[in-house]
Amino acid sequence: MPRKDEKRLRVGVLGCGPIAQAAHFESCAKARNADLYAICDVADDLRDRMAATFAPEKSYADYGQMLADPDLDAVIIATSDTFHVKAAELALDAGKHVLCEKPLGVSVEEVEGLRAAVDKSGKVCGHFCATGVRPKFSERLQAFGVAVPDTLYDPTRQYPV
Repeated sequence: MPRKDEKRLRVGVLGCGPIAQAAHFESCAKARNADLYAICDVADDLRDRMAATFAPEKSYADYGQMLADPDLDAVIIATSDTFHVKAAELALDAGKHVLCEKPLGVSVEEVEGLRAAVDKSGKVCGHFCATGVRPKFSERLQAFGVAVPDTLYDPTRQYPV
C-alpha cells in the first residue's frame, strides 16, 4: 500500500456491483489522497460482503443517510445508468463532490440539468471515460487542494464525449 497523504478525501461508493468491485473499492483503498469511507447498496447481503472485504468505516442501506453523514466528502456513483443523474444531483445538493461512472446520463436534457446543479453547488463533478477521469471543472480541483497529474487529465486537450 502506498503511503497516505495527511489530508484525504473521505469517499463513499454508491452501488456494490461489479463495477464498484472491479475498480472503485480498491482504488479508494490504494489512493494516497482518498479513503474508502463508506459504501451504500440496498442489497444487504452484497453490501455486507463488500464491507467485510474492503472494510470501509461505514456501510449504508440508504443513500440519503450516507449523504447526510457530515464526514463524507465525495461520492462515486456506480449504479445502473438511469440512476446516475438523480444520484449525482442528490449528492451535489448535500454538498458532496461527485465522480460518476459512464455514461453520465441517458439523455442530453438530463445531463444539461446536471450541469446546472454543478454550477449551483460549486462542487466538483466528473465522470469516468476511456481516457481516464474527466473532471467537469478542472480549475475547481486546485481550489480544493486536489492535484491532478497531467497524465490523468489535461485541461487543454479536447476529450471526446
